Amino acid sequence: MAKRWKQQDTTYLKRYAKIRLLGELAERFRTTPEEVEKKLKELQLASKDGRGHVPKRRDPLVKVYERGIKALHQSKWREAAKHFDRVAEESLEVDLVGQARRLARVCREKLRKTPKVEDEDPFLTAVYERNRGDLEESLAICSRGGRQSKDERFAYLAASIHSLMGDQEKAAKFLEQAIELNPKNRIHAFHDTDFDNLRADPEYRQLFF
Repeated sequence: MAKRWKQQDTTYLKRYAKIRLLGELAERFRTTPEEVEKKLKELQLASKDGRGHVPKRRDPLVKVYERGIKALHQSKWREAAKHFDRVAEESLEVDLVGQARRLARVCREKLRKTPKVEDEDPFLTAVYERNRGDLEESLAICSRGGRQSKDERFAYLAASIHSLMGDQEKAAKFLEQAIELNPKNRIHAFHDTDFDNLRADPEYRQLFF
C-alpha cells in the first residue's frame, strides 16, 4: 500500500535526506525504500547514497545559446541567428529548441528591418559588417567576384580582418596585394593598429618599410 506522506514527513526529508541512507529513511518512515525513493524524486531530493533525484546533465549547447544571447544584446543579429540556429538543430532539449527558434526569428526580423548600406558601393557594406563585428560576412563581401585581388580597398580590408582574426599568413598575403595595387597602403598599414601583431613579426616586417 502506498504511503501517505504528511507535511512533517516532507519537512524531515528536505532537512535530512542528504545525510541519511535510503534504507535509514525507509526505516524512519516505516515504508519501503521504493516509496521513499519515489518521494525523493518528486521533491527533487537525493539520499546520502545518491538514491532519488539525479540532477539533469546540462546541455552543452546552452553555452552556444548564451553566446547567441550575448550577440543579440550587442545587436549582432546575423551572429546571434547562427548560434540560435545551431541550438535549434542540435539540441535535444525541447524548451531550449523552442526559445532558440523564437530568437532566431527575432534576429532575422531585425536584419530585414536594418537599413542597408547603399548597394552600389559594396565596400561600404563590407566596412559596415566589419564594424558590426561580423568579420566573416565582411570577408565574404571582400572576396565576392575576386574583389580583394582587383581593388586595393577590399585587399586592405581583408588583410586587416585576417590580422584581427590572428591569421597572419593571409593578412600578409592580402596586405602585399593591397600595396601592389596602391603603394600608399604601406604607409597606412604602418600606422594601423589592426596590424600591430603582423608588424611585430620579423617575417612580415618588410611589408611596412
